[in-house]
Amino acid sequence: MAEAEPQTELESGGETGRYRFLVLTSYLIYAVGPLVGNGVLTLLGPISADFVTNPTAVLAAIPAFMFPFAFIQLFSGAISDVYGRVPVMVSGLIAFTVGLTVTAYSTSLGILVVGNVVCGIGFGFVNPVLLALLSDVSTPEEIPKRMGIASALASLSAGVGPFIAGQMVVLGWQSYYFLFLSISAFGLVAISIAHRPTKTRYADAGPRMFVRNLGIELRKPVVLLMLGSTFLVALVYLGALVWTSRGLTGVLDENLIGLILLGAGASGATAGSLLGPIARRRGFALPIGLGFLALFGGLITFLLLGDITSADSVPLVGLALAGMGWAGGLLFPMMITYSQIISPTRRGVLAGAVTFSFFFGSALNPTLYAPLFAVGMSAVYAGMLVVSVVLAIFVSVLYRKLKPMYLDIGQKSEQ
Repeated sequence: MAEAEPQTELESGGETGRYRFLVLTSYLIYAVGPLVGNGVLTLLGPISADFVTNPTAVLAAIPAFMFPFAFIQLFSGAISDVYGRVPVMVSGLIAFTVGLTVTAYSTSLGILVVGNVVCGIGFGFVNPVLLALLSDVSTPEEIPKRMGIASALASLSAGVGPFIAGQMVVLGWQSYYFLFLSISAFGLVAISIAHRPTKTRYADAGPRMFVRNLGIELRKPVVLLMLGSTFLVALVYLGALVWTSRGLTGVLDENLIGLILLGAGASGATAGSLLGPIARRRGFALPIGLGFLALFGGLITFLLLGDITSADSVPLVGLALAGMGWAGGLLFPMMITYSQIISPTRRGVLAGAVTFSFFFGSALNPTLYAPLFAVGMSAVYAGMLVVSVVLAIFVSVLYRKLKPMYLDIGQKSEQ
């Protein structure tokens, strides 16, 4: 006898208006992670001076956050499919606030790293669950729009975080973490009191069920292809943000570096906000094409510049990084959207798996490109160009495999 698949509350296009506060709160919390994780990009100088170490050593804060953040997401989405979205998120937000407290009060690089590890663990129980929750309170045709908005906020936050951090340096780099400690506490209260849909229930809810769900999805070739594509997006999109900021550290003022990263974030946010309307009217091919056009354009601009530290190069560096932001703002939410339409009853599993791949790639960026950075920034961008070619092949195959599924959703939305 076949096991009946659980149904989500809005599978038949239920009322979404009553979850407006929940959706807005989810967007707010989703933006906090990149704000905290990327703020360190303009704090490299002040932190290294405070702890008397090299700015490159401070980059250890990024993998310290990203590795546990990525690993936990592989399971947290699946856990939320069984035990409910909000309880999992509340637990994660509590740990996240503890990590922010440790980071803000750190007196050495080692303690700073520990604080980032705790932050990564905590937000790992939040990030994919928020995406699954947004899908739970959406009709199928609304999912690309919701994922695009979430990604737009994340992209904007990735740029706004370093910008705000650069402005707050005069108050001490710790003030940045205190700011988001208070925002995280507010989000914890808000998500706890927000009206939410009844959680999906399985007849045999328990650890074996979420392990089983994870195993089912990871055995699908199309899922593995999606995860590989997401991993490569992180290597080129986030890699460009990390290493461009490192290349400019000590050469440009922190405020100017923050402004350049803000431009990249704004570009990504604009792209993400346009994904829903473009996908609904033109399908997925156009946003994918625009994403790759910006990706290759940005990398080629970097390579043609050669020396990104000269004063004359700053405007073109900002333009190239904005192109990378646009690419990330389209390609990453495309992967999230795919993850939410492949298996509607296991959205938490796939949200966790795809965000795991993305942030695992982000965690590897400092280590992977370090040998190329020793040669020069042009070598870093050349390596990213090679990765981008492989990514283009992966996404092309993935698009062909999932196109019939997306067309089916589009036909249902028109009926």
